[in-house]
Amino acid sequence: MNEVIGETAAADVDAARHKRVRRSVVWGGVAGAAGVVPVALKATEFWPWWLNLAFCLVLGGAGAFAGAVTGHREGRKTEVRRDSLEAGEREMGQYRVKIVPEGAEAPAPFKADDYTSYSLTTTTHRLQLWEFGYVPQWSHPWRDLHLTLDGHVVVITGPQGLLGRFVLGRNGGADGLVLAASRLRARAPGRSAVPESRAH
Repeated sequence: MNEVIGETAAADVDAARHKRVRRSVVWGGVAGAAGVVPVALKATEFWPWWLNLAFCLVLGGAGAFAGAVTGHREGRKTEVRRDSLEAGEREMGQYRVKIVPEGAEAPAPFKADDYTSYSLTTTTHRLQLWEFGYVPQWSHPWRDLHLTLDGHVVVITGPQGLLGRFVLGRNGGADGLVLAASRLRARAPGRSAVPESRAH
């Protein structure tokens, strides 16, 4: 009986997961197709309506396909991160980051289109570092972490010392992350002593 209940629960979880991924595919396709609207409106000034319609259908189809592929990929990554959560834990936010090697000069804050394969994910229980959005690097509860700012670089310290120095991928994100970390750490049960990390 328990095995049947377990299999049913697992089937429900899988169905919910597939539904969320399908939703990401649909929304990605819609967003990709919607990208053709400005082009279509601009092109009506230069082409006959029938040529413009044909062009929009082709471009819209390509945009929808590309958007659906992107949506599927991002949906799968989200599910991998969701699977890492404990019961009652929620994902709060995600920050694109560049890792700054210890002792290296901090790079300038990077723009939205700059490439990075790393991201920090905040949850109600912990902070996680991911590569490519689905390969876990580390995960630590808030009670074990201490975050400080060194200019625009976020310095993260754990029980064993420095976990990393990061430049965040959006303006104001560093201040918000450090503030959120302080609040979550203060609320975390069983806080452990983390060595203070002073910026120099």
